[in-house]
This record gives sequence, structure tokens and C-alpha cells, in this order.
Amino acid sequence: MGTGAVEVTDGGTLISPGATLWASYDPGLILIDGYGSTWINNGSIEIGDDLESRIVIRNGAEAITDDLVVGIRGDRYHGRVLVEGYDATLTSRTTAYIGTMGHGTLELRQGASFFSHDVYFGGIFGPSCGTCTGEAIITGTATRWVSTGEFVLGLRSRGLLDIRSGQLSTVNARIGGDDLMSSRASVRGWGGTWTNQGLLQVGSNHGYGALTVGAYGTLITDDAEIRSELGGGFVKVNDVYASWLNSGDVSIFASLTQSPSLLIDKGASVRIGGLLRTALLFNGYPYLGPSVRLAKGDLVAGAIEVDAGDFDFAGGRLETGSFVGDLANTQAGELSVGEVHPSTVIAGSYSQGPGAALSITVAASSSSPLLHVDGEVNLDGALEVLPAAGSASFQEGDTIVLLSWSGDLTGTFAAVNIALPLAPGLAWDTSALYTTGEITVVTAT
Repeated sequence: MGTGAVEVTDGGTLISPGATLWASYDPGLILIDGYGSTWINNGSIEIGDDLESRIVIRNGAEAITDDLVVGIRGDRYHGRVLVEGYDATLTSRTTAYIGTMGHGTLELRQGASFFSHDVYFGGIFGPSCGTCTGEAIITGTATRWVSTGEFVLGLRSRGLLDIRSGQLSTVNARIGGDDLMSSRASVRGWGGTWTNQGLLQVGSNHGYGALTVGAYGTLITDDAEIRSELGGGFVKVNDVYASWLNSGDVSIFASLTQSPSLLIDKGASVRIGGLLRTALLFNGYPYLGPSVRLAKGDLVAGAIEVDAGDFDFAGGRLETGSFVGDLANTQAGELSVGEVHPSTVIAGSYSQGPGAALSITVAASSSSPLLHVDGEVNLDGALEVLPAAGSASFQEGDTIVLLSWSGDLTGTFAAVNIALPLAPGLAWDTSALYTTGEITVVTAT
């Protein structure tokens, strides 16, 4: 198709064996508008020129195709697909290429839906445009994109993904790019959610690719892998009510970087059901800075394994079932024990600074330590001992082993606050806190 427009309205149907949309002088347009209006394409739809031709599907209309190619004819040309309005639907049954052979933009908004199988943004291996950009925007409550095949956001060039209060569902998604054309994804806004089944990969062997979870946005994953060279690959969960829920493991491979590959800040929340671990991306190329930084927010993980100096506990709240490595809580952080996991084991040393805190939640008396440090302990700052929900009052003779250690203990807590309920006339004896780690209920004097 050259100059002009094709419109399918008033419940009409267009059936085609394939379609190419480009314009020589004026922008081309294919408009599918209104409930019952349908375009069925058995083959490939290709769109792109230097005037930004468009396909518009809106107001309950539907378009179905095999392949969808948004952006053709090289890096001087641009194609655009817009799906808008409740019940407006686009389906790509085989493969969608967004900006792989020319600059391309796909926008879903105001309750629209896109159903796809394999999806590739930006330049990919093979005959594609290595300097082109593919961009997708998902905006508005109830706007959704469901992808069931491969989902690759850039490899040789740039892919951009912006989820603003919309919803995206993918399988084994990858965010890649190279050092000149880094790919980026973001999810934010009320109801903004990206759910990925399987493994989410951020960054490639070249270490480039970025994912940001912004205010009120939610990322939901099974497992995740972050690869970063020179700080080019990272996940940032760093705004109010931003959250990342990962049911399995998160692995971080980084080298030659002074910036964190995982940043948690501004009150955000990250919950990892399995193991959070860090490792070198390439042998012989060490870290120059921490791979994980918890600045302000919550990090809860089933287990954590990090190299020395690779976890920056600058603030916020940390809780884990086990921590392999030396844990330095020397800034403004809070180590929480017993709230999510029944106890915590640190396979290394633990140090706590004057501005930091240890918070231990207690459900009942116990002879097993709630916090065990398999190494040296250096204490300062605050100790908070809090009751679990529904805790009964403790009675005389009840003993709780708050902490234990296998190395030397130096220092003491600057402040100790035990807020556990007691029967009348009783008090807590803390005289053994720095020898056996115990506190015991005694008669008040």
C-alpha cells in the first residue's frame, strides 16, 4: 500500500493474504474501528516508512495476523501500531518484530489487549537493523499484553518497554543490548504489573540491560538472573510502593562495576523466596563495588550468599533465613529476625554500628538461638525485641536465647528495648545477654 488509507468500520471484515504499509508522500493508515470490525490477515503485516505510517485498532475492533513487523526498510523509517479502548484486540499468532528491521512503536492503551507468541524488540541476530529501536508502551488500567513464546527486548540494538498501570505477562523474558544500544524496561503506576513465568534475564554476556520498578509498580517473577559488566546491567526497585516478588532464586553476575546490580531504595520492597547470590561475571575481572545495595526499603530472602564487600547494607530492613558471608550492618540498617523466617544463621561475622538496629520477633520461649553467628560479633546501636502476633504473656522462668556466636563478641548494644508481654510483677533479666545470649523472666525487684 502507498499513499492513502484503508478503513474497516461499522462491523465490517477485511481478509487479506498479507499486507505491507508504506507511503511515498503522505502517511499511510489502516483503521479498524468499532465493535464487530475485524481484520484477518493470513501472513505477515509489515509497516514502516519515513512518514510514520500507522495501523490503528480501536473501540472494540479486532485484528488477527500471523507475523507482525512494526518498522521496516532500515533505520531511516518508522512504523507505528496503536491499539486503544476497551475490548480493542490485536493478535499475532506467530512472531512480532518491533523495531528489528526499522524503528517501530507499539502502543496499547485505555483497556486494549495484545496477544502474541514470539516477540523480538530491536536488532536481533540475522538480517536485521542493528541501529534500530523497538518500543512498546502499555498504559491504562485493564490494558494487557499476554505473550506466550520468546520475549526478547533487544540484543544487538535497543528495545524499550514502558508499562504504565497496564499489565504484561511473559515467559522466560530477556532484556539485552550492547554497550552502545542498551535496552530498558520499566513498570510503574497503580496496577502496573509485569508477570514473568520461568527465568527473567536482565543484561547479557556483555552486561547491558536495565529494568526499573517505579512508584506503585509490581514485578512478579519465578527466577531471575542479572548480568552486569561496567554497571550496564541492573534492576532498580526504588520508589514508593514499588515491589518485586520473586518466588525462586535471583542470581547476580557482575564484574568491573562500581554501581549496584540490584538497588532497593525509597521504601521499595523486594521479596525473594529462594536464594539471592552473587558471583563474578568473568573470572579474573573482580567487582569494583557492591552488587547489591539496600538503601531504604525491605529485602526479604530465603537465603543470601555474597562475597566480601558485595552487599551494601546502607539502610532499610533486611530479613533472611541464612546469610553466607560477613554481614556489616554498620550504617542505618535494621536486621530483622523471626518475623518472616523463624530464625537467622549468619555464616560469617556480624557487625552492627551505632546507627543500626537488630530487631528480633519472638513467639514463645526457646532454647534455640533466634540469631546465630558462625563467627565474630561486634555490637553497637539498638536491640529491639518484639512480640509475634497473638503472643501470650511470658511467665517467670521463661528463657529466650536471642543470639549465639562461635567467635569473639565485642561491644554492647547502646540501647535495649524488650517489648514482650509479661505477667504482673515480673521483669526481664538481661545479665546473660553478652555471655550466653539469653534473657530470662524473673520476679521484679
